[in-house]
Amino acid sequence: MKTRIFILAIIIFSNINYPQNFQWIKIGNGVQYTLTENKIGNNILVAIGGWQAKQQWVNKWSEEMFKAKLNELGIQHIFSVKGPDEVCNKNKEINIKALADYIKNIIYATYYVDKVILVAHSSGSFVANDLLNLLYGKSGIAKDSFYVNKVHYFNLDGGIGGSGCGEKLEDEAINYIVKIYGVAAYDSVSGKYSSNYETMRELSEKYGDKSELIVVDATNSGCNDKWCLHDALIISKPHNPDKYDLEKDYTLFDDERRVQTAYFNQLIKK
Repeated sequence: MKTRIFILAIIIFSNINYPQNFQWIKIGNGVQYTLTENKIGNNILVAIGGWQAKQQWVNKWSEEMFKAKLNELGIQHIFSVKGPDEVCNKNKEINIKALADYIKNIIYATYYVDKVILVAHSSGSFVANDLLNLLYGKSGIAKDSFYVNKVHYFNLDGGIGGSGCGEKLEDEAINYIVKIYGVAAYDSVSGKYSSNYETMRELSEKYGDKSELIVVDATNSGCNDKWCLHDALIISKPHNPDKYDLEKDYTLFDDERRVQTAYFNQLIKK
């Protein structure tokens, strides 16, 4: 542990002025890390892809979020987590323990991390719950005072867990995080909500003032279907209006199809 913290401190403090080309390093199965050039903060982003989202796709999504919005939120450390292979994350092939240890060590090494922004799309919410339980649950490894009230968790049209599908968030973990946001999309033209809107509304009512519903305006998304709107929380105009195209929606952004970041305004206005 001491060796890992020492190496991490060298990475953080030695030379962070390399060109912003997002040099990703593997820290565990399904988890990669990059250090940004951001000079206005030392905050952490954890981006978790949805079901079957590949590592390089989530890397690209993370990069686009940083360039579009997260620089101004002081994000310096980015963790990219691939989507689970199985829709309910039953395989648990992602090395969440390595991720939790690195997050904990960054906070320990620097002492000035204000926010850990956790963004999980779709089935990635079950991976996020697993991570939060490991950090703050019954046997949590990060319950010391300087680890608490850091996490802002954005569940992008995902699940709650339990009932035979996916890890549910342990009650003990709720006390240690700032807020859980259930995020859905709505298109006023079609009158449709994203596929898991009702679940996100349920999540927003589950934890009192610790949880909140955010409905993103996806009126210009071009979507004809609730699953297209499911991906409108990744990209402003998904590539397949009648469903989704997972690879393109995570990786092909341009002036017409921008990365979706509207839900982060909840943090900026604070």
